[in-house]
Order: sequence, then structure tokens, then C-alpha cells
Amino acid sequence: MGELKPEALRKQLSAGILDRCYLFYGKERYLMDHYCRTLRLFVLGGEDDPFNLRRLEGKNLDLWELRDAVDAYPSFAERTLIEVRDYDLFSAKEEAQRQLTELLTELPEHCCLLFLYDTLEFKPDKRKKKLWELLRDRVTMVEFPLQGQIELIRWVQKHFQARNREIGREEAAYLLFLCGSGMENLANEIGKIAVYAPEKTVRREDIDAVAVPIAEAQAFKLADALSEKNYEKAAELMYKLFQLNTEPIVLNAMIGSQLRKLYAALLVKKAEGGVKMLTELLGSSSDYLPKQYLRICASFSEEWYRRMIRLSAETDLRLKSTSAVPEDLLRSLFVTMAAEA
Repeated sequence: MGELKPEALRKQLSAGILDRCYLFYGKERYLMDHYCRTLRLFVLGGEDDPFNLRRLEGKNLDLWELRDAVDAYPSFAERTLIEVRDYDLFSAKEEAQRQLTELLTELPEHCCLLFLYDTLEFKPDKRKKKLWELLRDRVTMVEFPLQGQIELIRWVQKHFQARNREIGREEAAYLLFLCGSGMENLANEIGKIAVYAPEKTVRREDIDAVAVPIAEAQAFKLADALSEKNYEKAAELMYKLFQLNTEPIVLNAMIGSQLRKLYAALLVKKAEGGVKMLTELLGSSSDYLPKQYLRICASFSEEWYRRMIRLSAETDLRLKSTSAVPEDLLRSLFVTMAAEA
């Protein structure tokens, strides 16, 4: 029991090994959903089973109802699967913890119990020693974290191959930059690009044609356009940022974040540091953006960065404390950035 990585869980199930109780948690919903389906297929033989699959909501969970579901024998099958979604184990009262201890200690062989943390964050409280030791000894806990660049690039390439398309590492890294690292969103974008791409090999132009960029990518492209003195393109990107329906305060924060990262890149460059140094400084899981920051950072002076970062902070204050039209404040910020670039 204890902690298990997703890949180890896959190998375990492939070998026909099933534990009696699992706990799934983590930020990567796509992977978690995938392994939930995998577990259902293994236990029940299908995605759904009206007789042997029980789903219980944790918010108002009745532990006697859970006990009845666990004790119920399977119908025309070997096992039952009980899914408990978003039950805060560590906030359970003393009597509830006693019942949980009894339940998890005596789980019958015909039942597989899954605690699933979907919208609720799993926060183990190791100060509650008995409950934590019980989970560690009786429950297989599987975390589904956001994936790193190397794993995601392989995953993107694999999913394009499944659609009879190929994509290079650089293009895959660009897709991650443009659309973020969430696998669910990436899967949707991959589907669109694979249908649109006229040739077997996916090009950057194909990605730009149909992929919907996240706001952070648009904010970087805005800075990139300014670095090239392409003010028409920069204005178009600013307009697209407004179209994303993101709160003006959040948009300004994104612009400010890009300015600070570019300024950091300039200081690293002047200190004769490289991509590795900047990647570590920014705490980035990918070196794609640090490379881009180093490419364009010298287009602006240190004084420009200091003035624009200060102006972004002042804009944030005005967005939160005045009745001015938010879009007008952001346009003013953009005009000043372009005029002083």
C-alpha cells in the first residue's frame, strides 16, 4: 500500500493485481479520469454497470450508506466498485473516523473502494496519526501531477501518431507554450489540428491556424511584437486578449508577469548566464519560454523594464480602486509600452 505512481498502477493492473482501496488525487484531471476509466474496466469489465458500480458524493456522505454499498454482494460479477467523490477524510469527526477505520480494516474481497478527489484538494493531515497510518497501510494512494515538458512532448507526439499525423519536438513544444500544459485542453487542440493539417507532418502554421492560445501565450506574443517594433501586430494581439473574456486585473497581472520575466532574462544575459540558469530562476518546468525570453529580452533597456513594471503595478492599483473603464486603462498601458519601446 502507500504511494504509487500512475505508471506503476498501470503495470499493476496489467499484471492482474487489484488492491481493495485506492485514493486518486492531483492537478492533472485528464490523467485521473483516464485511470478511473481504466479501473472501472478492470473491475467491472466496462465503463458502467448499473448493478455493481455505486457513486457517492463526499460532501454529505452517510457512512452507513457507504457501509451498505461496501457490504453488498456483486450481481452477476466478481466485484463491485464504490466511488466516493470529494470526501474530506481528515475533517471527519471522531465517530466518523472510528467507522472509517473499521470499514477500511475489514473491506471484503468482492469490493474495490475508490476515494476520488476531483474538485476538492487532498490535504493529508499527518498530525492525525492514526488516520494517516491507516491510509498508508490500507490504501493505495495515487497522485496525478501536472506533467513535465519531456513527458508532455512524448504524449503529444503519441496522440498525433494515433491520428496518422507526425509532429516534431520543436512544434510540440510550441503547442505546449501556446495552449498550456493541461492534457484535457491539449487533447482537444490536437484533435482540431490533426483534422486541419493538410499534410502528414504538422507545421507551426497549422497550429496557429486553429489552436486557441491561452492568455499567457498571448501576453508573451504581445511583448514579442513590441520587441520587433511591429505595433500593428501588437495592437491586434491586445485586441485578442480582450476577446478572451479574462478579467482585466488578471490580464494586467499576466502582462506584468511577462515584463518581470523578460527583465530577469536581461539580467541573466548580462551576467552571462544561460537557459539553465534562467529556467531555474523562473522555476519553469520547460526551457521553451526561457529560450524565448533570452531571445528578445535585449530589445528593451533596463530603464524601460523598470518603468513598465512600475506602470503595470500602478495600473493594477487603478483597476482595483477607481471607476475608470478597465479596458481604457489597459489600452493606456499598451500605448505607453509601445511609445517608449
